[in-house]
Amino acid sequence: MGQEKILDFVLDNLKKVFFPEEWIRLDLSVSKTELLAMLIVDRYGEVIMSQISDYLNAPLSTTTGLVNRLVKNGYLQRERSEEDRRIVTIQLTDKGKTMMRELKATIESYLERFNALLSAEERQLLFKIIMKIVNELSRKDPDAENHEKQDHFLRKIPIE
Repeated sequence: MGQEKILDFVLDNLKKVFFPEEWIRLDLSVSKTELLAMLIVDRYGEVIMSQISDYLNAPLSTTTGLVNRLVKNGYLQRERSEEDRRIVTIQLTDKGKTMMRELKATIESYLERFNALLSAEERQLLFKIIMKIVNELSRKDPDAENHEKQDHFLRKIPIE
């Protein structure tokens, strides 16, 4: 199958993969970035702002605004650490925990469908392919890296 046909197939079916009916309610209530922030909080129980910022690969100022919205909408809460009052931790509220349970249930239902559809060998091959793609997408593009270095290069400009 040619690359153009693969691209057409992916574009034609992208909506089925990323926007199935079950996701519509979630999409209306939080953004995908907010959902990712909630997923890291769910994973670790409580986090600090820099952990969310690192996970999202976003500046702390952006992360702060995002967390502020999630706190305002009742999905997250902030608390001062008992050990060190300077540290503010972030946790899911009951509303946030409910959303995460619903999200995980949706994902689990998809995984069950995949398991029923694919053989053990096919699942293993699919996992290897996905890992290969994720690893490639995680690598920095050498051209982009060189461009970043050039952008951060300081030049001395003579002033007369």
